[in-house]
Amino acid sequence: MTNSLKNRIIVLCVGLVLLTTMLSIASFWWSTSKFQEEKVNQNISVAQNVYKQYLSAKESLLLTAAKVLTADFGFKQAVATRDAGTISSVLFNHSQRIDAELMLLIDLSGKLISANTHADLYPQNLKPLLDELLTSPEQSSFVVLNKQLYQVILLPVRAPRTVAYSLVGFKIDDEVALELKNLTGMHVSFIAEENNLVGSSLLERPEVFAPKNYFNTTTTTRLFGDYPIYKNRDITLPSLQGNLVTILLSADLTQSYNDFENLLFTLIIMAILTMLVGVVTSSLLANNLITPLSQLALIAKQFAQGNYAFEFNASKQSTEIATLANAFDNMGNDINEREQKISFQARHDSLTGFYNRSAMLEVLDDELTSSTQYTLVAIDIKGLRHINDKLGPRIGDECLKAVANRISGFSDELGGFHARIGGDEFLTVFPSAAAREKKSGIVGLMAQLLACYTIKTLKINLRFSAGVVEYPTQGITSDDLMRRVLIAVDNATDSQDSIHYYQNGEDEAHLDRLKILDELKQAINDDDGQLFMTYQPKLHLHTQKINKVESLIRWQRKDGSWVNPELFIDLAEQSGLIVELTSWVVKTVVSQVADWQAKGIEMQAAINVSAQDIASPSFHSALVRTLKKYKVDPTLITVELTERDMIENEEKGIKALQNLKAIGVKISLDDYGIGQTSLGRLKTLPIDELKLDKCFILKLDESRKDQYIVQSTITLGHQLGFSVVAEGVENRDSLDLLKLMHCDHAQGYYLSKPLKAELLEQWLKEYYEKS
Repeated sequence: MTNSLKNRIIVLCVGLVLLTTMLSIASFWWSTSKFQEEKVNQNISVAQNVYKQYLSAKESLLLTAAKVLTADFGFKQAVATRDAGTISSVLFNHSQRIDAELMLLIDLSGKLISANTHADLYPQNLKPLLDELLTSPEQSSFVVLNKQLYQVILLPVRAPRTVAYSLVGFKIDDEVALELKNLTGMHVSFIAEENNLVGSSLLERPEVFAPKNYFNTTTTTRLFGDYPIYKNRDITLPSLQGNLVTILLSADLTQSYNDFENLLFTLIIMAILTMLVGVVTSSLLANNLITPLSQLALIAKQFAQGNYAFEFNASKQSTEIATLANAFDNMGNDINEREQKISFQARHDSLTGFYNRSAMLEVLDDELTSSTQYTLVAIDIKGLRHINDKLGPRIGDECLKAVANRISGFSDELGGFHARIGGDEFLTVFPSAAAREKKSGIVGLMAQLLACYTIKTLKINLRFSAGVVEYPTQGITSDDLMRRVLIAVDNATDSQDSIHYYQNGEDEAHLDRLKILDELKQAINDDDGQLFMTYQPKLHLHTQKINKVESLIRWQRKDGSWVNPELFIDLAEQSGLIVELTSWVVKTVVSQVADWQAKGIEMQAAINVSAQDIASPSFHSALVRTLKKYKVDPTLITVELTERDMIENEEKGIKALQNLKAIGVKISLDDYGIGQTSLGRLKTLPIDELKLDKCFILKLDESRKDQYIVQSTITLGHQLGFSVVAEGVENRDSLDLLKLMHCDHAQGYYLSKPLKAELLEQWLKEYYEKS
């Protein structure tokens, strides 16, 4: 496992050792190189000083010897008389006493008079040499005579005036170079006349030996490449113009290289040993760290599986590991407590402590046995929302807890169990036989629930609806039982009964409604022609023109069967699908009005909407977008809603209707006369039209009471500024009466049933042809 912590620790430790070693070697390399360079330069400087002292000593010896020679009376007399034998003898004897290789006597014109050796070895005309040497009296210079380098000094011979010059010199050759090497430890090379060697301490030389080239270019092969063997420095000697003489000092670097490499090998061996020690020690350290961590990892896996009891067996651990183990122990205990709390909260209602709906389904599967009959009672609190609105949610919560206490007080004694399955709905399950024997069954439970409640000093009476299902005769699985008991309580609420016992077949009817809803949603989404609009014409009683229609939706399934509009619209309202359905209706009707406009038919269409549509924040914007898309005047669209829809949320509904009126849409109050709209509320509603319910119109020609109601409503509507529409006109007499009562519009089967758009267009053509 290359990514294991152990390997990483080992790699880290070895890497640190390796990095430290590399840095140390690099630092050693740099510092040693600098030190060696400084040392060599220092040695060369020392050698240079030695050379200067050596030459200075030679110069002093030359000066002394020359002065002794020139001061000798016999020598001066011999020079004055040009006694060649005496001069030659004196020069030879004196050169022997001081080991001088060169002793010359030169006349004032520069011609050679005599020499300590064969005179013909030297130039006869030494005038140029004499002139240059006279510029530096009593100072030595280096000159080349007969291809040999000499350190010379020139002194005059006076008797008493200057009659000649004595030139005394030491030969500079390999012996001198070796002598200087022995003194300094460095190779010495004397070079004259452009790299011509006149003396060198190097004994083993190549056949063609150019000292500067040799000492500057000769290299040696070492560990890391080729390096120069010598470090060189040129020193210029006092010499004649045009005949430059230099000393080349060459320090041999071979020993320095050897010393450096030996030290480098020592460092590398020490680094390897250190890395081996690092591997061993880091491995031991890693094992001491990994072993407890591995145990803690196993403990974490146990935690993941829900096992929070563990024992940490590692011994002699560091304080940090011990702290981590204690933290794991505390964490396990905390997680266990929190998990139990979360598990309880996930299965129970936080307010009452009852099971929640999903947990109740599991309990039903686990607890119910076919050998025992159980009664399932779903209980719905009526009017709890009004208590929350008027007394506050805190009182509402206290009511829920009080009801829960009474349910548990009844059911616990029987060995039952209970759940809160909705905001104001409970479910209790108990053995049927025990309930009948001990507590009078369902009747006893309802009596106990209906007793007055005291909530924070308030006396509150609650009303309930209950649905009852028997196990196992009316269901076995938890899903079936839950669904059927909820169907039973819904039926109890709808029928205004306090208790409704589930009847066989109600579940199937419920499933049929769910199936209808699924098919309706699919029909809306597919828009494949199953849903379509019909239009029932409205007759303007004063002009006898058809200028309005009511848009009515119809649904014919793919199998050809028809679905009652009241059924699927009611189901859509209950499920919240009504908003999508109304959106489809609005789009279809507005596009149809646009199509009629293109054909020259000016028709105002009414669309029925629900309270959910009005409350939807998207209804207004969607209607505006649709009108703009199809370029339809808003005044050609009428929104019809019932009194029930207006009363359900009056303030919000009035605001939404005012927004619709602001853009020009007409508002019609449908089914007027059978709801709860008071005259005081009627004057505040932002409506344009009252639509009389058909229950007053169907037998208008036969009922005097209906005539009184219709007449008074028409008069009231006109006085309030509303137009009035009567629906349900079934005969000619009723139509004539409405005209006499000054009703504005009439619609009904006497005029025409609802028609599809193309049939309505044909009907309009025939209607106007007859009239």
